[in-house]
Amino acid sequence: MRSVLLSAALLVTGCRYDLDSPPEQTDSGVAGRQCSIGTSSLCMQAAMHSDFSFIKNQIFPISCSASSSCHMSATASGKLDLSAANAYKALVGDGTGGVMSQVDKTRVLVVPGMPKQSYLFFITRGLKAEDGDPPFSNPPANVGFMPQKGSSICCQKIDAIERWITAGAMND
Repeated sequence: MRSVLLSAALLVTGCRYDLDSPPEQTDSGVAGRQCSIGTSSLCMQAAMHSDFSFIKNQIFPISCSASSSCHMSATASGKLDLSAANAYKALVGDGTGGVMSQVDKTRVLVVPGMPKQSYLFFITRGLKAEDGDPPFSNPPANVGFMPQKGSSICCQKIDAIERWITAGAMND
């Protein structure tokens, strides 16, 4: 009888958690993080990726370049085209970096191999401003951190972006 009651209690407790919603737990182990450790299938998949194909096809379309989003074209409000066909060139140019941010025109969006110098990593809440190399200036209040609409992306997606940049920001 005890095992039946214990099983029922575990089942009821387990049903309280929604695997598609971010948990309350945040990643406080990394300086500057304001993301949540996600339990959705996409967040779990992101933990295993460092390739741009995953980022442009699974992260950007949901958070950045959806049909009503700021980054669906170069003429949209975000002035940065993160659509699958144009995202790499918009972020990394010819593959060596050097594409300047439209928010902070003194910073490069992606510096291959250097996430702490990459504005994309900073503005997606990958690190605190003072942890940049050199330190970043916080974005203007009318822009804010990305994505603007909704909450921050899960920590696993930010980690995938960091791993991609660290590995040289290749277009795979």
